[in-house]
Parts: sequence; structure tokens; C-alpha cells
Amino acid sequence: MTHKTPKAFDFGEAPEPSADPVDPVERPAAPRAFDFSDEQDDSAAPDRAGPPRALSFDDVPKAPAAATVTKKSAARPLFDSEDHPAVRDALATVHVDYPDVFAHAEQRLAILFRRILPVRLALVTDWAEGPLMEQAALLQPITELVLRFTQMGVPALLEAALDTTKGPPSMFGRLFRRPTSPAEYRPVLTSSRAQLVQLLADSEVAMRNLEASAQDLGLHLLVLAVVSTLVEDAPDAALRDALVQRRTLIQQAVRQAELSVLQMKQVRQQAADLIGQVSSFLTVTLPALEMAQAQAGNNRGNS
Repeated sequence: MTHKTPKAFDFGEAPEPSADPVDPVERPAAPRAFDFSDEQDDSAAPDRAGPPRALSFDDVPKAPAAATVTKKSAARPLFDSEDHPAVRDALATVHVDYPDVFAHAEQRLAILFRRILPVRLALVTDWAEGPLMEQAALLQPITELVLRFTQMGVPALLEAALDTTKGPPSMFGRLFRRPTSPAEYRPVLTSSRAQLVQLLADSEVAMRNLEASAQDLGLHLLVLAVVSTLVEDAPDAALRDALVQRRTLIQQAVRQAELSVLQMKQVRQQAADLIGQVSSFLTVTLPALEMAQAQAGNNRGNS
């Protein structure tokens, strides 16, 4: 009997694998940790251009243009959705036919149109009654200032004062008139000049108030003109007649204010001219005459 010494860890020869396996078992690929290689499916991940950026509030997306326009337009009376359709039509008419007035008085016109539209006979017959009464009261100071200027009689006073500077009076004058010195006109002309200066200050305020009242009446008149075009085909004859009568009344009031302002401007121009003439007499002419008279008296005393 033959004994063979066994080899350490000898498991014999391993069988060779079959060349054609009948049913090979496919092992799953081992997972790889944090593998971000290009082998991943790009369709599942969102596309990101460039490296990630830190959180920033600088690039705030702009609001859509349509939203901005809508918000801005909503604040304007012309596009106020709460207005009556007639009000919007009236404002649109003014915007087209009277662009200059619309540019500086849109808000005021919107208020007036909301008062009178939808138009009714009672609204038309009482339209602008308050401004008409206010203007009538503002005409009174203008009338009083014109009357005050006339009663001063400054041109006649100045002419009389200048006459005393034309040399010695004639024989007829010496017999029937007491000779008057130019210096005697100093107090009255000084007082007249102060009154003229005050008249200029008072008339400036009176004119400013009257012009503002006339402008307000002009807007009321414009509103009636636009309303008349909106209701020109209305069957209510009384309403159409009332519109014509009210427009005529306001036109006359505006014209009266314009004439009063023009008259006051003419008076102010005359007053300014007289102030200059009186100042010239008091500060130039009269001192020169007094100096000449003093020199003449001195010469007579020396002779």
C-alpha cells in the first residue's frame, strides 16, 4: 500500500468553465458612490448653465410691461373704470379737442364731469352758480380801485406843480392869482405817491383773484360745451335750451372778467407812470429849483 503525502490546501484541479454556458447569470454592476460621470441620463436632471452662484437679490426680475401700464393708467381719471361711460366719453373728447386744457386741468375736468353727468335739467340750470356769484363779488374791488385812482387826481396835481416851475407868472397871473411855490406841492404829491404804490399792491391781489375765478368759469364753460355735443341729438328740447342759455350766461361773465382785468391793467400802467413822474418831481426837479432860488437870493444879497 502506497501512501502519498497530501499537499497543503490542495483542493484538486478546478474544473474549467464551459465554453457555451446554457444559462449564464448576469451579475448586477456594483454601485459607485457619488458617481457624476457623463454616463448618467441627462434627460432626468435639469440643465444648468455654468457653475452655481451665491444667492443674490440684485437681479430682480422686472414686472411685465402690461402690468405697469395698467397700474399707471388706472390712476388717471380718463381711464377710471368706476366712472360713468358718459364721463369717460367726455374726458376723451376734451383730450382730443382741447389737449392744452386737458394737460393742466385733467383732474379738475374729471371732477366737473362727474358732477354734471349723467346730465339732467336741474343740474344744467344750476351749473356754475357758485363761481358766478364769487366772480360778481370779486369784480367789486376792481371797480373800487378804478374809482379810487380817478378820485386821486394825480395828473392834475402834477401838472399844477410843474406849472410853478416855468418861470415868473405873467402880469395877469400876478394880479389875479397868488403866486405858488413848487415846494407847496411836496406834501400832497408825497401822499399821492404813497397812495399810488398802495393801489398797485391792492390791484395785484384783486386781479389775481379775478383771473383765477375767470379761469374756473372757463372750465365750467368748456364742460357745458362738451356736454352739449353729447346730448345734441337728445329729444329733450328743454334740456338743450337750458344748455344754450347757461353757456351764454357763463360766456358773458367770463368776458366781463376779462374786460375788468384789462381795465385794471391800464390803470396800473398809468399809476406806475405817475409814480415815476412824481418821484422825479420830488427828488430831482424840486431840489434843483430850491437850489436855484437859494443861489439867486444869495446873489441878490451880495449885490
